[in-house]
Amino acid sequence: MARIGVYGGTFNPIHNTHIGIAQAALTQYKLDKVYFLVAGTPPHKNTADGISDINRLDMVRIAIKNIPLLDIDDREIYRAGKSYSYITFSEYHNERPDDEIFFIMGSDSLINFKNWVKPEVISEYATVLVAPRAGDKMESIEHAIHECKNMFDGDFMLINYEANALASSEIRDSFYSSDIIKADVCDGVRDYIKNHNLYSKYTYSISDVARLDEAMKKELKPSRYTHTIGVANMAYSLAIRWNYPAVTAQVAGMLHDCAKCISDEKRINVCEKNNIPITDIEYKFPHLLHGKVGAHYCKSKYEVFDEQIAHAIAVHTTGCPNMNLLDKIIFVADYIEPGRDKQPRLDVIRAMAFTDLDMCVYLILEDSVNYLNSNPDMVDPTTIDTFEYYKSYIEKR
Repeated sequence: MARIGVYGGTFNPIHNTHIGIAQAALTQYKLDKVYFLVAGTPPHKNTADGISDINRLDMVRIAIKNIPLLDIDDREIYRAGKSYSYITFSEYHNERPDDEIFFIMGSDSLINFKNWVKPEVISEYATVLVAPRAGDKMESIEHAIHECKNMFDGDFMLINYEANALASSEIRDSFYSSDIIKADVCDGVRDYIKNHNLYSKYTYSISDVARLDEAMKKELKPSRYTHTIGVANMAYSLAIRWNYPAVTAQVAGMLHDCAKCISDEKRINVCEKNNIPITDIEYKFPHLLHGKVGAHYCKSKYEVFDEQIAHAIAVHTTGCPNMNLLDKIIFVADYIEPGRDKQPRLDVIRAMAFTDLDMCVYLILEDSVNYLNSNPDMVDPTTIDTFEYYKSYIEKR
C-alpha cells in the first residue's frame, strides 16, 4: 500500500512555497509520492487570467523536473466542464483502492472547505493535510480543523511548515517590477515566464488587430499588405502551437513590415533623429533598416508598447543570436507565410515550424546565408552571427 499526496491548485504560476509545502508533506507524513494536480476549470476562480492551461502545466513540469518524488497529474486540465475535486478523488479511490490518499491544501482552502461541492466525498476518500500561511491565526485553523472533523468523515491534519504569505496573484502583478517577487520562482519557471511573455502589463484583443489592419491597408502597398496579413495569421498559428499569447504574436505580425514602404532617406532620417544606431551595411543598403524603424514606429506611431513585439520587429529579417520565442515566431512566419513560393525546401521548413522551431530557424538561416553568399556585398554580419549561433546550438543539443 502506497501513501500518495495530491496537491491541488491552479499554480498560476507555481512558486517556491508550493514546492516547500509538497516536500514538507512528503517528509512529515512519509509519503511515497506527491502529485501536483493542476486545476482545470474550477467553479470558484478564473484559472486562465490571460495564459493558457498548457502554460501552467509547462511551468509545473519545469519546477519539479529534477525533484525526487514529485510528479504531475493533468487529468483536470483535460476534463470537460467545471472541475470539481470530489470527482477527482472519487477517481483516485477507484484507481488506487489499496493506497492511502492525502489531499494537500493551504489554510485558506481549509477555511472554505465546508462550502465546496460534496466535501464529504473528498474527506471520505482522502486525509486532508493543511499548510498554514505566515500571519494565519493558528486558533482559526485549529477551529476549522475541529469543525471539519465534526462535520465529515476522515481526518484533517496540519503540515509542519509555515508557508509565506505570497500569493501567485502577487507574482502575476509584480513579476516584471520586483526582483524580490521574481526570486520566488525557480530559474526555469522565471525564464519560461519571460520567454512566453506571461503576465505582461500589455494585453491585446482582436479589436487591436482590426485597428492595425486598417492602418496597414493605408500604409502599405497592396502586395505588402497581403504579405502582412499572411505573416500575422501564420504568427497566430505558430503562437498557438508553441504556447505563446496568440493575439500578441498576431499584433507583431501586423506591424512587422510597417516601415517597409517608406523611402530609404526617411528610414535613415528616423534613425538619426531618434538615436537608433545604423551600421555600415545599413547605410549602404537602407532597406535593411525597416525592422529597426518598424520597432520605433510600433510604439511612437501605432501605440503598441510591448518590448517583445518591438524586438521581434527589429530582428525579423536578420534574426539575432539567442532569439526569444516571439522573435523566432515572427522570423519564421515572415519566411513561410502562404504567399511565399520561391524559397528552397519550403515544404520541409513549413512542416518543421510546427515540430521543431529551433531547427526551423536554423534551416531558414542556412538557406538565407547560402543566398547571401552569392551577393556578398549585401551580407549583414548579424545574419552570419545568428546562423553561427544556431548552427552551434543545433550541433550541441
